[in-house]
Amino acid sequence: MKKMIYFMAVAMFLALSCQKNEFQVDSSRPVRKLTVGIENEGVSKVGFDENNSFYWHAGDRIAVLTTAGFRAMTLDGQYAGQASGVFTGEFTEDIGDYAVYPYGDHAMDENGQLVYVLPSSYDYASIADGANSYNPPMAGKIQGAGAALTHLGSFFKITVGNIPAGGDDMKFVFTADKRITGEFVVDLSADSPVMETDDGQGNTVTVNFSNSSAGSEGVFYIPSPVGTYGAITAQVFDGDVLLAEKTWTDQTVSRRIPKRGSMDVDYVAVVNGAVYKTLQEALDVADSQTITIVKDIALDAPLVLSQGSSVTLDLGGNTLSGVATSASASNLIAVKSGAQLTLSNGSVTFAATTPDTQWGGEGQPPYPGYANNTISNSGILILENVVLENRTSKGGASYVIDNYSGAKLTVGEGSVITQSGGDIAIRMFNGGSGAVDVTINGGTVTGHRAVWIQLASNNASVAPIMNLTVTGGTLTSTDTSYYQAVYSYSYGNDMKNVTINVSGGTFNGDIALTGGSNKTNIETLTISGGSFNGLWGDFYSYGAEELAMQAIKVSGGSFTEDPTDYLAEGYQAIESGGRWVVSPL
Repeated sequence: MKKMIYFMAVAMFLALSCQKNEFQVDSSRPVRKLTVGIENEGVSKVGFDENNSFYWHAGDRIAVLTTAGFRAMTLDGQYAGQASGVFTGEFTEDIGDYAVYPYGDHAMDENGQLVYVLPSSYDYASIADGANSYNPPMAGKIQGAGAALTHLGSFFKITVGNIPAGGDDMKFVFTADKRITGEFVVDLSADSPVMETDDGQGNTVTVNFSNSSAGSEGVFYIPSPVGTYGAITAQVFDGDVLLAEKTWTDQTVSRRIPKRGSMDVDYVAVVNGAVYKTLQEALDVADSQTITIVKDIALDAPLVLSQGSSVTLDLGGNTLSGVATSASASNLIAVKSGAQLTLSNGSVTFAATTPDTQWGGEGQPPYPGYANNTISNSGILILENVVLENRTSKGGASYVIDNYSGAKLTVGEGSVITQSGGDIAIRMFNGGSGAVDVTINGGTVTGHRAVWIQLASNNASVAPIMNLTVTGGTLTSTDTSYYQAVYSYSYGNDMKNVTINVSGGTFNGDIALTGGSNKTNIETLTISGGSFNGLWGDFYSYGAEELAMQAIKVSGGSFTEDPTDYLAEGYQAIESGGRWVVSPL
């Protein structure tokens, strides 16, 4: 059978206002051969420039009618970006009367009418404006070496802003109350052929895409028949998670005139597939679930985790920040008694704009109250690979984490806790009957004092329970004078129930015990490991020496000074390289 190569020249221009709609033929361009493969739906690249001029993209295809049905012809690459284009194709059948754009599963019925197929799905390699075709349904009569194509319908162009980075299964879903997919019969012999919608099935078009850049803008094109639509809805999904939704009503689509709309993905957090516009809304509904943050959040009010709540806040590499500007904003996050919060994978920063540097003295602002905290903790707080910072300048009471009666804090590997304004990183504050437990297993804790144990009451008959456990990490004091990595202080409470257990970690600063007014009893300090780099002997007590000798026991670790007086029975301290290392006898 003889193989023939057919060539067709097509020139096109589209005016989106009151300009000529039909496309003109230009068969004067040189012809080049281009062999074509199998067409994939929805990948044609026809578009418009900023002046509304029609242009072709490399790889564009039209369908030409032959004696054996429609066959594909492909744009010669040299005409990409131009209004005029030469299309070539290889097939043996004779060319018929019509050409259709874009190439697809079109057919002619027994009455000689075009059966035009609008796809129900498209695949976008990019969502950038101009990267994809709007695939306008067009057809025209073939005359000699060219064809004059006319619009049969129109298209919707929806611009979506603030699309988050997601996986490979993101979707733009467009739904109408009239049919927009499937087969449409068009009489091409009419003076003005038109594709009209109806009430049949086929109301949804899905565009599959991926996006790796957070905050992207995406442009989506939905070809459509003409008609009046009572409602159309656009949705954006990341997998099964609905990110955004918008509905337009009473939309009349005319031939060749595009309908444009815009929407934004407006949310900050995801919980179990649902998205929330504020973090507090997510906290209010999450129950033993993970809240995933999708972008940086600047809070204008404190977050409150209420009693009975238990959530994991995965920051997703983002930053949660806030600035205290009133008395009501003395913390960024409040974990109430009976609540549990796990913070992971991101940063949290907080500061007061004009902190009370004179403890409420004359002329001082009435905030930030007693303490300006990044986190106020009365419940259970767990830190995993998170950076916490309080940037308030020293002078008032500004802590990264303030732990009250009943609080439990666990600091895990990869966490960084910093009071960069010159105040305390972690405070343990208790004057009542409940215990405060702080465990540091890793990370870094840096502040004027890394940890401050503070017995808050002047009632000497009360002995609050305070437990500090350090198994790893680094505790650093930025105070070059006193250089206290850990400082234990009482306003008058008995200190007999304060326990410090150290089995690992690095202390850049001393452990200072028994500060304040009540020195009847001192804390219990047990050291079985760790590296100590103090200024005044690595550890010491402001209380009576005989009490300190009884309450401090060392059975391991590396020190700058000889800890022999405090060794547990069966251990020795040996000097090596200017340091004292404790080991069993």
